[in-house]
Amino acid sequence: MTPTTPTPTPLVVVVGSVNLDVVTELDHLPRAGQTLIARSVRRNVGGKGANQAVAAQITCGAVSFCGRVGDDEDGRALVAELDRRGVATDLVAAVADAPSGAAYIAVADGQNTIVVAAGANGVWGALSDDERAAIETAPVVVCQLEIPDEVIVAASQQCAGRFVLNAAPARPVPESVLGRCDPVIVNDNELADLTGLAVDGPDSAIAAARELRSRGANSVVATLGAAGAVWVDSDGDGRQRSPRVEVVDSTGAGDQFVGALAARLATGDELADAVRWATAAASISVQATGTLESYPEAGEIRAAVEGLPKPSEG
Repeated sequence: MTPTTPTPTPLVVVVGSVNLDVVTELDHLPRAGQTLIARSVRRNVGGKGANQAVAAQITCGAVSFCGRVGDDEDGRALVAELDRRGVATDLVAAVADAPSGAAYIAVADGQNTIVVAAGANGVWGALSDDERAAIETAPVVVCQLEIPDEVIVAASQQCAGRFVLNAAPARPVPESVLGRCDPVIVNDNELADLTGLAVDGPDSAIAAARELRSRGANSVVATLGAAGAVWVDSDGDGRQRSPRVEVVDSTGAGDQFVGALAARLATGDELADAVRWATAAASISVQATGTLESYPEAGEIRAAVEGLPKPSEG
C-alpha cells in the first residue's frame, strides 16, 4: 500500500470501515426467496467510515482516514479513490489475512437494503503509534460500529478532542464509549434499539435521546428521514426540519449527515448549527443516485442551508 502525504493538521480523523460497494438498481426490493433482474450495477468506494471521511473532507478540507483494507486489488483501488477525493490515507493499513470489505446494496424507489462482509474491517490489532498520535491531536474523531469494539474503545480513550460516534449498525455501545460521545448520532430505528423506547416522530425521538443522554452520552443527535433531525445536549433540545425533496436514492445519506456534522463541529459550530448544515447536506444527497457521487460541494450545501426551515429549540 502506497500512502499519501499525510494531512499536516487534520481537523477530523475518521477511524472506521471502508468497503467495495456493489450496488444494484431494481424496480422493487426483493421478497424472501425472490430473484430479480437488476437494471444496472456499479462498483464504488463505500463503508460508513470512508463515506463519512469524504463528506467531512468536502466541508472542512482537512481529514485523515484510519482504516484497514486487504492486501489486494480492491484495497489498492479503495485507497486510490480516497486519495483522489482529497482524504489523507497514510493511516490506512493493508492486512494479509483478510480481503477488503465489501457491501452488497439493492436500491429501489428511494429505499435500500445492505448486506456487509466486514473482511479487513474486522481485523485491526492494536492502533499504531502514528494512529494514536493523530487521534490524540485531532479536534474531532469519528467512529462507527462497522469496526471491532476494541478499536472504538481505544480511539475514544485516546481522543483528547471531541469524540463523535455514529452508533450504526445498531448494537450495544460499551459504557466507557458512550460516556465519551459528544454526540452519539443515530437514526430513529437505531435510537429505538439502543434505548428500548418507541420512536415514531420528533417528540418521541427527543424523549429517547434524553434517555440515551441520561445513560452517559454528552449529547445525542437523531436523524428522522423526511422529518429532519433532533438533538439533545446540556443546553436543552431542538429540532431541525428537512426541506421537501424528491428522494431518488437514500444510500449514504446518513453518512453524509455524520461527516458534514463532524466537520462543522471541528470548525467551531455549536451543535444546533452543525445539525442544520448536516441536514441540508443530506437533503441534497438523497436527490441523486450513488453514494459519494451524490455528495454536494460545500457551496451547494451553504445555499441549501439558507433555504431550510428555522430550527425549533426547547
